[in-house]
Amino acid sequence: MGFGEVVFPFASSSKVQQKIIEDEENYLRRLVGRNVDCLMSTAEGFRARESGWASVAFALETAWYDLLSKDKDVALGTLLSGCPDSSVVHYASLSVSSSEELLSRLKREAVRTKIIQLKLTNRSPNDDKAWICQILDHQPQIDVLLADANGKWSVNQACEVISTFNDPRIIWEEPCASYLENVKVERITGRRVMADQCVGDIQMAKQAVTEGAVSAITVKPVYLGGLSTARDLLDRCTEEGMRVRIDGPWCGDIGAAAVLHLAAGVEPELLIASCDLREPLDYRVELSGVVELPNGQIAPPKGAGLGLKNDSLEKILGLPEATYSI
Repeated sequence: MGFGEVVFPFASSSKVQQKIIEDEENYLRRLVGRNVDCLMSTAEGFRARESGWASVAFALETAWYDLLSKDKDVALGTLLSGCPDSSVVHYASLSVSSSEELLSRLKREAVRTKIIQLKLTNRSPNDDKAWICQILDHQPQIDVLLADANGKWSVNQACEVISTFNDPRIIWEEPCASYLENVKVERITGRRVMADQCVGDIQMAKQAVTEGAVSAITVKPVYLGGLSTARDLLDRCTEEGMRVRIDGPWCGDIGAAAVLHLAAGVEPELLIASCDLREPLDYRVELSGVVELPNGQIAPPKGAGLGLKNDSLEKILGLPEATYSI
């Protein structure tokens, strides 16, 4: 058995999601009886469609990698990069509504990670600046603060806020909505900027890597339509010396394990961090898709393929609604 997970990007509409769910029986039925490599060719077709279908491409490719690596009795990461046993630096993503809640989260996360992402959800830039100061003052041991504006600032607003700080630990994540605006912010301020959603498609991501006009990018295999596309992009990042963070939308064990297998193969000096993509979700089943290590790092599970508890998946998840034999 090979497993994949359809993971919808945050921005995909409920209408698009429902269409993909309703069509599932049709596009899966077309795979019955065909060679396993049809998973990859079918994924390629879905990547060429409008944005939401990249989720299906990601799921099919993950299943292909899972099947092939099980057949070879190696970890999925070995097929991707040859690095099946590596761990990665974990970052904590903080989305809070008050200064008090921020302090509470900081106390909990202090022992787990030295990399923190702060979602700048305030309406006032002054409040955003106060929260950033709060972290820098109360967490002097952190190595990196990802100050994530999620594209909400204009170039002028971004430059005003960013120029207030000269702390080398800060990376300004997606201060503006477009790639060109973020390039302008880094050029004007001289501070490190990370492009995220604005380089969510493969062509824009390649452009960002080739130009090197921002200091880092976020690589999200779900948005790019699969592990192979993300791996190709990471190879280009290695050639150009572009630093990366690897993650994606919140998801279950299958998607989380797949992303971690990819992240574990990136050279440590280029990988800023990755994270447990199951973290904020309230889920009823545990397939051990992410391994937490005593040093605060995380790793994909060991074993052939994704490394999940494949022998008990039906027991844990229940009987499948349909079975397709390939």
